[in-house]
Amino acid sequence: MKITNFKPLLFVSASLLFWVFTIITLIAAVAVEEGTDGNSSIIQAIAKPYYIFRFPTHTLFFGFMDGPIFYYGLLFNSLFYGFLTERIVCLLRNRKLT
Repeated sequence: MKITNFKPLLFVSASLLFWVFTIITLIAAVAVEEGTDGNSSIIQAIAKPYYIFRFPTHTLFFGFMDGPIFYYGLLFNSLFYGFLTERIVCLLRNRKLT
């Protein structure tokens, strides 16, 4: 399968955006887990999407995700979601053009 019309700028920007969202939700999830969120419903709402952003590596390979591998797994997830976003946008653009 040949990847056509790959947009590297879209891939990088989507990956960075997902990385920022992942880190923000990770910090919120840690605050909720440690009990330092002050029962804030806003922080608890921000922490909920972390379980989506940690998929697939932390869901499938949780037993191996410790130490620095934990953050590499999150980085891989961000790249994975960035790639999916880039492919979906390109497919939708190609569909509109035809």
